Amino acid sequence: MLVALDAHPIREDEALYAAWALGLARHDFWLVGVPVDKPPLFLWLLAAWQQTVGSSVAAMRLLNVALSLLSATLLYALARRLTDRPSAWLTLAVYAASPFAILFAPTLYTDPLLTTTLLAACLAAVQRRWGWLGFCLGLALATKQQALLLLPLLVCLMPRPLARPPWAAWRGLLGLILALGPALVWDAHRLALTPPGGPPTVWVQSAVSYGGLSLAPLSAWLPRLVAWLTPAQVLAPGWASAGLLLLGVALALRQGWQRRSSPSSRPWRSPAGPPWELPLLGFVLIYLALQVVVSFQVWDRYLLPLAPLLALYSALALRWLWRRGGPIILLIGLLLLSAPAWRAAHGGYPIGSDHGAYDGIEEAALVVRQYLPDNPFGVLYHHWLGWHWQYYLDSAQFQRIYYPTPDYLAADAAGPPQYTRLVVIPAWRQDDALAAALAAQGLRLHWLHSTYRPDGSPSFLIYRIEPISDL
Repeated sequence: MLVALDAHPIREDEALYAAWALGLARHDFWLVGVPVDKPPLFLWLLAAWQQTVGSSVAAMRLLNVALSLLSATLLYALARRLTDRPSAWLTLAVYAASPFAILFAPTLYTDPLLTTTLLAACLAAVQRRWGWLGFCLGLALATKQQALLLLPLLVCLMPRPLARPPWAAWRGLLGLILALGPALVWDAHRLALTPPGGPPTVWVQSAVSYGGLSLAPLSAWLPRLVAWLTPAQVLAPGWASAGLLLLGVALALRQGWQRRSSPSSRPWRSPAGPPWELPLLGFVLIYLALQVVVSFQVWDRYLLPLAPLLALYSALALRWLWRRGGPIILLIGLLLLSAPAWRAAHGGYPIGSDHGAYDGIEEAALVVRQYLPDNPFGVLYHHWLGWHWQYYLDSAQFQRIYYPTPDYLAADAAGPPQYTRLVVIPAWRQDDALAAALAAQGLRLHWLHSTYRPDGSPSFLIYRIEPISDL
């Protein structure tokens, strides 16, 4: 996890969350007029973390590293309740070697906190601590709306959920209100302070930002399935990890059948644990199916909550190998898991944060500050990097103008000549349309600086916009 703390810059959504957290801490706690589409719990934690640890990328990433370590602790406690002590340790080992756990820990996404609160809620459900269950569920909902999809998991893990005493529901509801209430109050106050026509509530803005959710057309199911297979296969990469997972699923199916035919059979779990193997597997399959048939964005981070759950099944397989082949076979299995872990620690899987696309963005920000005056007569045009500039240029006093098309930029740049105008173009977006649109207005791009990746390829090109007559 720590290897990747400062390996690459942050990606678009991470930059946006970092900028919102800076705004919370420095400018406006209510983020009035800001189209926030996430509940505020992670933003609150990140803002407090920035003030305590620092607001550099490496410092901020330590927050999710800490949350990921807490997730590992909660997973061990959950596995200990569902299985036995050796299986719990094996579950922890499998999860620690998971590329998803390794590559999402040093990020600024909300999903590591969602996973932490989910595991806390699962542990509370297994222990029948209804107040804590409601509280942890409230924390999950205050982190990300996607927590709603994880509700069936908690029902699966409750011992005899329909047999709970009447007061349990009230304790759960009280815990939910205590955790989610502050987020709802914050959002309601934001709305009250927002002028008419401004951004709506977090929940409405989320639907707007993601284009709403609907059932995907039947013709799109197969392409969506293929698209999801790319990140999903990293949940168990390589033949060893995939084989362990499949063996664990097979053992779970066999155990479920044995329990059905012989209810007293409990070969894998402690007496305190509910029969989790088949319900949990059913939840994972339904969750994956929903990602395909519902119009969710195909984003790898949506699969992060499944990583600790699948580790339980791989641990079943390792425990079985231990019983059948002894410690040598178990050691070989664990060593085979170390190869994907090593590869993940060095950015070998296309999941998590940036893997080099935004290398040089910090240098580009320094160059922009160098060339632009800190007054209203400095203008930075942007199309692809707006969220990054919100973080990297947080305290800058010049104007930042989004241009939807090259013609829009050219028309705006044809204004008063006393302005200093810059544009930063990612090297992979370079084309002739902008130069042609500027030429039609008697303007040109004057190259100032380029940034490069470690392999020598250019990443960002910085230009000043000036009249052709200045040649």
